[in-house]
Order: sequence, then structure tokens, then C-alpha cells
Amino acid sequence: MLPAPSLKELRRTLQEKPAALIGVLFAPPYTKVGKETIVPRLGYLDSRSGQFIHFFCAGYFGYGDQRDGDPICEMRYENGTVIPWSFSQRQFAGFVKEIEDATSWKYSGECDLILVEPRFSFSADAPAVPFSQALVYNIEAMIRDGAIDSAAELFEAVMRFAREHEWSANVDDLSDQGGISLLGDTAVEAILGFLPKPARTIWKRGLHYRVQNLAK
Repeated sequence: MLPAPSLKELRRTLQEKPAALIGVLFAPPYTKVGKETIVPRLGYLDSRSGQFIHFFCAGYFGYGDQRDGDPICEMRYENGTVIPWSFSQRQFAGFVKEIEDATSWKYSGECDLILVEPRFSFSADAPAVPFSQALVYNIEAMIRDGAIDSAAELFEAVMRFAREHEWSANVDDLSDQGGISLLGDTAVEAILGFLPKPARTIWKRGLHYRVQNLAK
């Protein structure tokens, strides 16, 4: 789980810690999903996702940085380090606006997850984060519709999808992918397949899941 203060910082983090797939997460701690699924499980989600997928959490930040934020929890990392994490409504709102200005996506006001495949090059430039092919989930709407019982189910499905593919985190390998797309109908169905069977029959294409071109 990583902070997402801006797209520039997100790209810089990816340059230092490459990953084939990222999730841009909008889940403030004052929402049900943020309060019950994200905040108490930051350490678990960080360990579980590992190098396979990076979740960038809008408005959240750690490492003792308390700028206009409210403390929410302490995260224990694999090396034993304990870092206090906070949430800033101002930074959250700023990142929402930046993504809305850069794409056709509009924040639902609840808990949204956008899966995106970064594009790496052999140059020293930070990777691009194209939104031309993205998977978008309005998690709280999915729970209300009965498509999932909890946000934890969706996160587990996404993380299992990423872990089982074991994409390389090496920049040269990722650069070699060129135009190969990891996201698409195959990924959509694979993630769906990792959910409990009763939930799969309720998901409606175009409502609960779809690949979208969010590029402006």
C-alpha cells in the first residue's frame, strides 16, 4: 500500500519500485469500506500484494509525514519497522481532482478502485500511467447490489490474479512487454473467477465491471 499524493509522485514511486499492475484506490477512512476494510488491514494488504501489484491510496500517507492529516493507524512492515499512517482530506480531494482533470473518470463519492497497467521504457524516464485501458470498480455499489459480500472479497480476487501471473518486477522485462496488454476481457473474467461462486452470477457486465478507455 503506497501513498498517492499526485500522479507525478505515483510515477516516481513506480520508477523506484516497478510493478506490472497498479490499483489506484479511492477509499477515505470515513467511508464504510475505508473504515472497515482498508485502515485495519493496511499491513496485511501491503504484505499480500507485495511486488505483484501496487495499491496507491489517495489521501493516505505515512513515514511520519503529518501534513494537515489525521492519524489513522500504525503499519508494521515485513522488516519489523512500524510507521504511523495518516489521512488528509485536502490531499485526497486534490488527487481526485487531478485524476478527473486528466481522465474521463468521475469519482463516485464512495469507494472506487481503478486497475491500470503502467508502461515502462528503456529510458530513464518515469513510466507512463495510461488510462486508455482500465478496469473500474465502484465497490460500495457492488456490495449494495449483492455482487460481492465485502470489499475484502474483491481485493483478494485482484491480488490472487496478480500473484498467480507472477509478472516480473524487473524494469527491462516490463519494458520488453511493449504493447502487450495485461488487462482486458481475459483479466476481467480471471478476476471474476477468483470470487465465491454465488457472487459470479450477479455480476453484470458494464455495471459491475468493464474495461474502459478513460483517456481524454
